[in-house]
Amino acid sequence: MPRLTAAFVIGSTLGLAATPALAQRSAENAAASSDDAFGTQVGTEATGIYNENDTRGLSPLKAGNARIDGIYFDPVATLSGRTRASYGIRVGIAAIDYPFGAPTGIVDNRQRSAGNDFVASVGLTRLQYTGLLAELDLQVPILADRLSTAVGIGYARTVTGDGAVLPSAAIAVRPILRPGKGIEISPFYAGTLLWDVHARPFFLTSGDIIPPQPKLGHYLGQDWAKGRIFQSNAGITVRAPITGRLALRGGLFRSGLQRQHNYSEFFSFAGPGTTVRHRLISDPRQDVHSRSGEAQLAWKLGETNGLQHRIIAGFRARKRYTESGGSDLRDFGTMDLYGDDQETEPTFTYGPVNVGRVSQRAFLLGYLAKHRHLGSINIGLQRARYRATFRDARTGNETTSATDAWLYNATVALHLARHVELFAGTQKGLEDSGAAPENAINRNEQLPTTVSTQIEGGLRVGLGKGNQLVISAFQIKRPYFSYDVGGRFTELGEARYRGAELSFAGHFDRLTVLAGAVLMKPEVAGAGRVAGIVGARPAGIPDFYTRIDLQYRTDVLKGLTPTVTLIATGPRAMGSAPVASLGGKQAMLPTHAVIDLGLRHRFNVGGVPASARMQLQNVFNRTGWKVITSNTLQPEEHRRFTLSLAADF
Repeated sequence: MPRLTAAFVIGSTLGLAATPALAQRSAENAAASSDDAFGTQVGTEATGIYNENDTRGLSPLKAGNARIDGIYFDPVATLSGRTRASYGIRVGIAAIDYPFGAPTGIVDNRQRSAGNDFVASVGLTRLQYTGLLAELDLQVPILADRLSTAVGIGYARTVTGDGAVLPSAAIAVRPILRPGKGIEISPFYAGTLLWDVHARPFFLTSGDIIPPQPKLGHYLGQDWAKGRIFQSNAGITVRAPITGRLALRGGLFRSGLQRQHNYSEFFSFAGPGTTVRHRLISDPRQDVHSRSGEAQLAWKLGETNGLQHRIIAGFRARKRYTESGGSDLRDFGTMDLYGDDQETEPTFTYGPVNVGRVSQRAFLLGYLAKHRHLGSINIGLQRARYRATFRDARTGNETTSATDAWLYNATVALHLARHVELFAGTQKGLEDSGAAPENAINRNEQLPTTVSTQIEGGLRVGLGKGNQLVISAFQIKRPYFSYDVGGRFTELGEARYRGAELSFAGHFDRLTVLAGAVLMKPEVAGAGRVAGIVGARPAGIPDFYTRIDLQYRTDVLKGLTPTVTLIATGPRAMGSAPVASLGGKQAMLPTHAVIDLGLRHRFNVGGVPASARMQLQNVFNRTGWKVITSNTLQPEEHRRFTLSLAADF
């Protein structure tokens, strides 16, 4: 008992400066944990064709479709690995069992847990370009079967190919109380401090100018322009049976982001060559935070003749506060892309900040049913109310917007034969549009919530235990945002994201295969296109994206496992606007393809489970550009090496 008490004291102390704990960190393997190739992240390792920032050409995270253990959550701060163990993208038939689906998919976050065993997991990673990640995760039992705590501590020094250095430290603590059968009450807190953070350079272009690549590791920004940002997520989740058939699930959360010092650096190409115009924006102290939560009551209707079904009723709400503007812009003139332009730090003069407020709530009613011979159905209905205000600090003017809407989701899957399902679905949702980009006139301003719709359908084929193939098609419609002629990021029409996707997950005796592909044909219509402000294609959306992950466990060293990842990103529009020199077409970036090679190995050291993961990414050092937003680019990462070691004591 004294040993346990001491462990708890040490663990709790570290938890106030900690990384959340996940048992058996040495066993983390995203590919082995994936049921499909749509998108999974376990710890720091990710696989699949989608992620929280890019699903079917859109961002479910920006759209407001995040969940924590199935509960609605409005994130402002990043919900990092310091508090979550994993996340999966729930889209298409992968969301058939998930209540209240959304048009752009759902980010299903799973928090770290703790049980009756004391576990200390240590992780040390040599990140790309001399970066470092150190983690200590603890599971601390306090009362057997009743109370345990997940705590930890983490430090990272991330280095990017453009030379930016981003140091950070994260803390988290999550007590888990289980006072009775099936009851779990879990408050949590996670905080991340980023200090002396280099402003990652943005490269701006226009027309048909595809810029030359900057030198690897050559930081173009100012040495003194280092930001300081604090992020935090806190809340409580509850799961409890009320009767034999009625159960409660709910949570309350607060997510906050404080930009204590923040800079952005821009390098603009006005023509071919390496001459760029260098500008810097400094922001005043800005605060963004959100309070959100949800409560659901699930009533099981029992099981008759192979039919299991339930009714879910609930309520969700959020209130978000956003500060923006008041920034000071400095123009440092022209410089050479391969030179240096260190300027004397000026005395910045800030203006008052703009204030945006959002209030949203929805009543929910859903029905989910599954028949072991016939199939599944998932139907949901929401009545949503949205209110927003924005106060312009320069003029004092206040604008308001309001939406009241009926929203729905409906998906049906039918068993055509053994292990073969045909599915079809549709969703209508009230989704966020994120914030205006760094180089917009309305920089960091919260964009309005918009109505999005989706229709989809496809086929899922089971191919043995743990193996499946999914082929589907989809179409999403939602408002399209880009820059108007004055540089303001605003709604300019409607975008239709039409595509087809494939996912294959195969877990064989020694071989794991995850293969996914999405083919896209997005198109913009509306006033902005008619006026010639935007072209037919949304900026940055590729014609196709494919990813294949392979792992093969050998007999060498009793299980040494080589890994191979192949990724190809198709042509995509560099900017939104049509280009006269290209006959009114948009400038396109070419296909970008990379190969990653690696090794993973699990072993024991004196009875302690451990693992090593080594990876060489972008083996052939292919260069290219990522489209951040229209005509705003950052370089793809060059060849890089990472090495991770983990052990569970």
